[in-house]
Amino acid sequence: MLKQLLVCSLSALLLAGCTAEETGPKKVIKPTELPLTLKFVESKEPEDAFVNSATYVMTGQTDRPLYLTGIEYFASGKQKIWFSETIKPGQYDGKSLKLSQQSDRAKGYRSYRYELEDTMNEWSEESNDLKKFLMTGVEFQNQSFHASEYDLLMLEKSTVHESMMGRSLAAIDSPAGIKLKKGEHAFTISLSTKSFGTPSARTL
Repeated sequence: MLKQLLVCSLSALLLAGCTAEETGPKKVIKPTELPLTLKFVESKEPEDAFVNSATYVMTGQTDRPLYLTGIEYFASGKQKIWFSETIKPGQYDGKSLKLSQQSDRAKGYRSYRYELEDTMNEWSEESNDLKKFLMTGVEFQNQSFHASEYDLLMLEKSTVHESMMGRSLAAIDSPAGIKLKKGEHAFTISLSTKSFGTPSARTL
């Protein structure tokens, strides 16, 4: 009789354990979250010979703010922040980011613009000092990439000399990599997780 009671008690405990396991909270498996990726799209020939542009199609998402920043660098080591726009966390599948650069040395004019979906902002300058530059070269990031701590999207270099040397966009992985000689200056547009200046109140 004692043996029978022990077997019954053990069976009851096992049954209770199974019941508790079934009624307990179930683990929710979240779908894989893809990092934000920007794919370069070859731009068509611009109608205006003074305009350079590049378009990137975005996929995935970012869980932290990103900063689209335009900075001018001088040979003296000084910097001028033209803009710092905040891209808020979220899903960006299928959205596109377009960057444009325009310069006209004869008129002493230059401008920089970005477009993200229905948002467009442009910054420009007209100055006699810009007429002094003899050469201006522009590079855009032409490879797909995952958004990281610092991604250089555009590099513009100008010089008052008849030739210009220096590192290409692909060789620069931080602002410290921008080296200039006397008579040169550079302008960059970058995407980063760090703000290099006070972001505007407007978010994309």
